[in-house]
Amino acid sequence: MKPSLSRRDFLRTGSALVISFSLVPELAFGQAKPASLPGSLNNNRMLNAWLRVDADGTVTLFTGKIELGQGIGTALAQIAADELDVDLKRIKIVHGDTALTPNEGQTAGSQSVENSGTALRFACAEARDILVNAAAAKLGVAASALSVSDGTCTAPGGKTAAYWDLVADADFKREASAKFKPKPASEHKWVGKSVLRRDIPKKMTGGAAYVQDVRLPGMVFGRVVRPPSPGAQLVSFDEARVKSLPGVIAIVRDGDFLGVAAQREEQAINARLALKRSAKWKETESLPPSGDALYEHLMTKAKSIDSVVNEKTSATAPAAAKTLNATYTRPFQVHGSIGPSCAVAQWREGKLTVWTHSQGVFPLRGDLAKVFATDPAGTRVRGLARRGAVSD
Repeated sequence: MKPSLSRRDFLRTGSALVISFSLVPELAFGQAKPASLPGSLNNNRMLNAWLRVDADGTVTLFTGKIELGQGIGTALAQIAADELDVDLKRIKIVHGDTALTPNEGQTAGSQSVENSGTALRFACAEARDILVNAAAAKLGVAASALSVSDGTCTAPGGKTAAYWDLVADADFKREASAKFKPKPASEHKWVGKSVLRRDIPKKMTGGAAYVQDVRLPGMVFGRVVRPPSPGAQLVSFDEARVKSLPGVIAIVRDGDFLGVAAQREEQAINARLALKRSAKWKETESLPPSGDALYEHLMTKAKSIDSVVNEKTSATAPAAAKTLNATYTRPFQVHGSIGPSCAVAQWREGKLTVWTHSQGVFPLRGDLAKVFATDPAGTRVRGLARRGAVSD
């Protein structure tokens, strides 16, 4: 095609001519690909998704990770306190709440400090810069001339402005840039120090620390009858007798699932025991062999997903080289809590709120929406610890 093709020449080529082209999106719309940000900040880029400063002097952190007894609430508070130059006591943390916190996937793999901690470190470093510059503008001095102690910015002449006095001037509703360098370890006041764990007092004194401690108005209690063996089929149970027990509201059977709801917790416990005693099950051998035969069963008969941990290749081995083959096994273990599972659900005005010890509140919200055929936006999942859980 001629570079100087006129409109008239173009039309002469005929109506059957089709011209197609494609452009890289960022070139077509003049937008460059967003720069990668550190830790969980990369997928949750808004600064106000990570922290808020309130007029009463409270600094609230938001993390998608759950405090399950591993102490991340304390660790993340230490990180933020150092970057913001505030006292540890000012910091409040909201953990794993789909209505409030960033989506950080699962709390697993010892990645809470690595990913959430990194995100909070950079977010707080940037927030500090915004606050200090707001204080400098208010006090009429250069930001570099201010010193900061427990959230109070002090000018050389003695005038002060606290973070909480600057709430209207400090705009966190912006995308984080991660261009503000966090403090070096030599300037840390809290990180690396042994401080009192935030989650311990309520656990030791009987405070409301677990999902089991949640109490809501009009709340009822449920218990599930577990089958005696994997794959057991429920044949029958004495429904009439259990329904006559004090406080029993409903008995639920769904295939081989059997559960009961009652007005009080002890009533649900008693009803479950009665259901368990009366239930008849059809069982078949379903457990794999034990001992050494278990490993052979897992390798030859059970379904598995194989992956290569490490592989090294090299040139042909010398003739004198020896080949060694070895098989290593470890005990077959279940990844389960030593405490009982628990969840609390509340339907209100067509929306579902669930309190749970799930290690992934956002993935769970998606699953719940599928189960109840609802919009994920109408489901809120809030993470709390469970008794006996220590995990990260």
